Amino acid sequence: MSPVATPGLVRLRKHQFGRQADFNTPVAAKRAYPFSGVPTIDLAWTDPEADMGSVDLIAAPTRGPEELTASLNVPALYYNDLPLLHAAIFGDDQDASGAGAAKTWVWQPASLTADDLDLFTYEFGDDLDGTGGKPNDWFQLGDGLLESLTFNGPEGLGALTADGSWRFGMARYEGASEAALQPSPAVPTSGLSVDSAGIPVYLGDAVLSIDSAFGDIGETPITDALHSFSLAITHGVDLKRHANGNGFDLSGYTRTARILEWQLVFSKTADIVGVGSESDAWFSETAIKRFVQLEFTSSAVAEAGSPDIPYSWRLRSPLRYYTREDGEVGGNTTITLIGRSYYDASLGYVLNSSVVNTLATASL
Repeated sequence: MSPVATPGLVRLRKHQFGRQADFNTPVAAKRAYPFSGVPTIDLAWTDPEADMGSVDLIAAPTRGPEELTASLNVPALYYNDLPLLHAAIFGDDQDASGAGAAKTWVWQPASLTADDLDLFTYEFGDDLDGTGGKPNDWFQLGDGLLESLTFNGPEGLGALTADGSWRFGMARYEGASEAALQPSPAVPTSGLSVDSAGIPVYLGDAVLSIDSAFGDIGETPITDALHSFSLAITHGVDLKRHANGNGFDLSGYTRTARILEWQLVFSKTADIVGVGSESDAWFSETAIKRFVQLEFTSSAVAEAGSPDIPYSWRLRSPLRYYTREDGEVGGNTTITLIGRSYYDASLGYVLNSSVVNTLATASL
């Protein structure tokens, strides 16, 4: 007798994304990502507050504005995964440049105007994919973007991680009996697998520089000091709902304020404490401008002897400190300086993020 297999294996869950060309128009996924987490699909079924001549419910519930979200974790960040995260948080329809294997992606989000949003279709499911006589239990969530994104560089110099809060404007279900609620194109998109040879972004490959003048950004390395860091990016999104005959699907989004907050955990070196240090800049009676560059260059590629594909990621941003916190790592005391990026007219941006990898635009 054959054993009865229990369907729906956790390790067979998949997260697949594809960048959309138009609002309310889902696309087939282009790539599978090594993420963890599940979507939350709240259809807002609500009982009417009515007198029904009964102590129990009688009238049917009604649906309201859907809440379609997903808190997804990136347990290990790879260079080829960075474009999805950048595009979903910043938008502006960026493409990769470079005719060879190496591709360069650059995001410099506008501050004085609002960049267009990049929207994504998200496919989520497991081994129940309609094949081999199995039922189908896959979701297609469209018009997706990131409301918040945090990059984390860990103590110990290992691979970076990330956490993202996704928002979606429409939901379809492959198991739905109503045609209007079924995915189009059908899900899951076949033939997609997580990259088995991805190059991780390691904190051990990073160099931090902090300068006092915008023209010197990247010229003054801070050595033997940085233990760990985080960069949290959040922006408000106003959800637009109009009666256009498209059910509960969103009609559009509007950006609101954006905040980029850095947390830098340091040893107590002369660059960090004392007169003329970063702590001195924090303790000033007026906000002192700092110009930060954090650059990662993959040592794994250098060791493999592939200089034609220099996997790298460079972040540049003007910064002002707000908070200092004291802590410890092992037997040594540390301080954490918390600051926020701002738009600097001389520098011309709030953030410039440049990624070199091998992901072509067609794969986003």
